Amino acid sequence: MSVATQTRAGARRSARRTAARWEPLRVVISTAVVWLLLALASTSWWPVYQDGAMTTAAVTAVVAGSVVALGGALARLPAVVVGAATVAAFALTGVPAAVPGEAVGILPSGAGLLHLFAGVALDWKRLVTISLPVGSYESLLVPFFVTLLVATVTSVSVATRASRPELASIPAFVVFGAGVVVGPARLDVSIATAVALAGIALVWALTVRHVRRAAAVAATVGARVPVWRSVLRPALVGTGTIVAAAVVATGLGLVAPPAAPRTVARTDVVKPFDPRDEVSPLSGFRAYEERGTSDAPQLRVTGLPRGGFVRIATLDTYDGVVYRVGGSDDASPSGTFERVPTSVDTSGTTGTDVRVGVRVEGYRGVWLPTVGDLSSVTFTGREAEADRGAFFYDRTTSTGAVVGGVDDGTTYELRAVLPDQPSEDELASARPGTASVPTPTGVPDAVRERAGATGSGAPGSALLDAIRELQRTGYVSHGVGDDRTSRSGHGADRIQELLTAPVMIGDQEQYAVAAALLARQLGFPARVVMGFTAGGDSGGDSGGGAGPGAATSGGTDTTTTFRGSDVTARLEVDTAQWGWVMLNPNPVVREIPDEQDQTPEPVTRPETVVPPPPVEQQDQDQQAPPQSDRTTPPVQPLWLQILLAALPWVLAVLGLAALVLLPSAVVVSIKRLRRRRRRRAPSARARIVGAWDEYRDALLDRGHDVSRAATRREAVVGAPGEGGSGLAALADRSVFGPDDTDDGTADRMWSAATEAVRSLRDGRTRRQRWRAAVSLRSLTGESGWLGRGLLGHRGRPGRRDYHGPEAGERRGRPSEDDTP
Repeated sequence: MSVATQTRAGARRSARRTAARWEPLRVVISTAVVWLLLALASTSWWPVYQDGAMTTAAVTAVVAGSVVALGGALARLPAVVVGAATVAAFALTGVPAAVPGEAVGILPSGAGLLHLFAGVALDWKRLVTISLPVGSYESLLVPFFVTLLVATVTSVSVATRASRPELASIPAFVVFGAGVVVGPARLDVSIATAVALAGIALVWALTVRHVRRAAAVAATVGARVPVWRSVLRPALVGTGTIVAAAVVATGLGLVAPPAAPRTVARTDVVKPFDPRDEVSPLSGFRAYEERGTSDAPQLRVTGLPRGGFVRIATLDTYDGVVYRVGGSDDASPSGTFERVPTSVDTSGTTGTDVRVGVRVEGYRGVWLPTVGDLSSVTFTGREAEADRGAFFYDRTTSTGAVVGGVDDGTTYELRAVLPDQPSEDELASARPGTASVPTPTGVPDAVRERAGATGSGAPGSALLDAIRELQRTGYVSHGVGDDRTSRSGHGADRIQELLTAPVMIGDQEQYAVAAALLARQLGFPARVVMGFTAGGDSGGDSGGGAGPGAATSGGTDTTTTFRGSDVTARLEVDTAQWGWVMLNPNPVVREIPDEQDQTPEPVTRPETVVPPPPVEQQDQDQQAPPQSDRTTPPVQPLWLQILLAALPWVLAVLGLAALVLLPSAVVVSIKRLRRRRRRRAPSARARIVGAWDEYRDALLDRGHDVSRAATRREAVVGAPGEGGSGLAALADRSVFGPDDTDDGTADRMWSAATEAVRSLRDGRTRRQRWRAAVSLRSLTGESGWLGRGLLGHRGRPGRRDYHGPEAGERRGRPSEDDTP
């Protein structure tokens, strides 16, 4: 044996020993980098949950996924086995980590497993139709848990088994992007975090690339290369460049954030509750004053402060016919109702914290009576679970709703903040705020004329003057019993009649609407609030000590019974100093003067006003009671009920099947990419070697043992199928022959290789062919495409396929050491 041959053999043995020493270190370093990347990526999910349960789920997913991936790498398990182990780990750890309410200690329960697997398919939509944060509510942690678990298994497997471990950073970007998509519309994810994630991935990829290049050089020259010069120095230079770019990108992102509104999944998804589909509660105002209803209990409230106000709904959209909840989608953020899984953030509200208990008596409707700015609601009645799942809340208008409505016996507890309110003297200096409220349409001329008659003083002073004028000149009549004639409704013609009549007669329904329209003319964002208060703003004892809404005890521990006559409507205006301020524009109840000597002015309906539909102009005797506000869902056909009942199970099975088949699909895709890369090699000689490698990998995947020291002719001895010997001979002639190869030879080699691979499938069952297609032997085996370590090939360190002679190399018959 020549001296050169001995030197090359010694270099190979040295590289092989070096790779063996580096293999454990590679696993440790790669796994640690994957954990760091996944930890950074998981921060994009924190605005969604904001709960310690997310940390528990994250740690569980990373640990379980790492155990599965490292076990698969150590035992060289095929992708199908690793996928099955992932599903088993998901089922074993998913319930305690992602559905803790259904766990039995640290073990899953049957109901928990059902919610766990159904959540893989169903909880994504629920996650983007619920208000944030969700905490550990029901099974909404499942999307995060399954995403992180699959990402961990994939990343650790690629990092420890692939020839390009830097590709393991891709699942971390998927986790980060998924968190942004299902997250809030506001930018809660730090730009610096995103830049850091990309920077670490780039630094890792750069370092691994230089290590791989140094290993190839060491194997080629047959000697060690300096680590500092070949790895550390270029890696540090590249890292410095990446850090500089990251600093510049972070600075630009913080100084010049995007001007366009952020679009995520929850901004485009169709909400399950739309207030525009419901009847305005103000349309049924007079029904509370009917005989038999005015004295009937509606709500029993415990813990409400003296003089407190219970809100039914906030109405901010006026169209000349009716005031309703929620404007058009593009007009304002109002009308966006979301489920409240845990609590509502009221950190920006200054006021008094209260805890109020409510029991529904005669009240009916989809709108849930609340107090102040809601922090949380806890249902305790017999239908508590159903009411909890059907509760929606709009933070913009502080309005709650229960799909299907509430009825007698519904009980719940509210935690809320009563905002501090300015005094009347302070309001005189109030300036209009900047809240977005839909612009009213169909405003009658009388409103503009009265607003123009208030003078040119300060906006706050003009607003107070307009409200005082309503209280001074207005008279209250509900049109019930011996009261004077007072038409119901609050359309433009009714407000025009109210403001132009010689004697202004109406009730809270008309005065609140008129005050809101006047406030808008004076520049204040305004809306109408309907609710209950002791005495109903009728001039009685507002504290609940007398009248229909009498309290049974003093202080904040009172139990107040609100009756139908306690219903009222008020005005809310947005100010620059105090935010939303509630005002009472209603006159006190007093005797209405005689009109027989006064000639009323004719009522002229504005030309621009849309005539109200007949349903809104019912007579007092035909007006619908409060129960009409509750919608009755249509009866669904039997086939649709069966389909909806079976749909969660079908989606869960499909999600489980997709989870099981995902690893196999990845393996098949990688093999297709490998074949494509080989067939499109830049030289004809490289394409011939690639065709041989494709055939050799097919032998490995079908269980044929190919020794790492075997020549091509030795590799096909005893191989199944046909054409192997011819392929080996053609490849040897092309690589070691004296003449250069051409494209035609390469094409013939690939055609022969394709036929040889196809012949390997003859006589095999469908299951055997599938196992060969998803086998990892050719990817992670001793001579596998993905099986090379940091310092070269896992089976043959530093060894690469021979694509042609180097400069000065003598062509001829290969020796045993030179044959791949």
